[in-house]
Amino acid sequence: MIAGMSMLIMACSSASNAAEETITSTIPPSSTIAPTTTTTTTTTTTSTTTLPPGFPTYSIAPIVPVNGMAAKITKVDTTDRVVFLTIDDGIVKDPAAMQFLVDNKMPATLFLVSGEFRQDPAYFAQILTVGGTISSHTMSHPSLKGLSLERQTSEICNMKNAIAKELGSAGHLMRPPYGSSDENTRRASASCGINAVVNWNSELWEGNVDILQRPGLQPGDIFLTHFRTDLLDNLIAFKAALDQQGFTVGRLEEYLPIS
Repeated sequence: MIAGMSMLIMACSSASNAAEETITSTIPPSSTIAPTTTTTTTTTTTSTTTLPPGFPTYSIAPIVPVNGMAAKITKVDTTDRVVFLTIDDGIVKDPAAMQFLVDNKMPATLFLVSGEFRQDPAYFAQILTVGGTISSHTMSHPSLKGLSLERQTSEICNMKNAIAKELGSAGHLMRPPYGSSDENTRRASASCGINAVVNWNSELWEGNVDILQRPGLQPGDIFLTHFRTDLLDNLIAFKAALDQQGFTVGRLEEYLPIS
């Protein structure tokens, strides 16, 4: 594992300094489906995950980079009553949390790091069966801002390649650790077919739905949470808020325009 477990337990900073560039899309959903089978073993968990033959993988290429730079977003501009769920890192692989996502058909976007993903790729690949996607969160979870273009390209693109090697395809998004990014992040991402750097404007933690003092969920909110011991509690609270306020979880890549 490239990054130590203790390092990854640190939270991605809730105070994102990213500019809120909103993206609007009226592009209809599209997907590619490629049959593949993934079976993994891991020495750090008590069970492994085996997916049935022919489970779907989805890969949409949203947004065309401009001047060799990926877009950066913190919220999607839409009037649909949808919000977006993103889950980072991959440390705790709770079967109950993943089953909740699948049972409730929540197409979450997973942003994973190398060591955690490679322990059990098929655990995370279950999200593909309900339309979710899996994208790069870098190889070793460094704070990217200020790092060289070469270092950032290695971190971002090698993780995308690792996902594609295991699952046949990878999402075209990336999440910078701690929300820390700069122009090199956007250039590195674009160089390997990652077209959007995704931050967030809301969080789920310890069973709390944190909407930053807004009166309620807003169309296009992007929620951040993590694969930790509180994930199931977070998802239960999130589902309750969705049901109470009449929202659903959208598939993020479908709401980003192809061009």
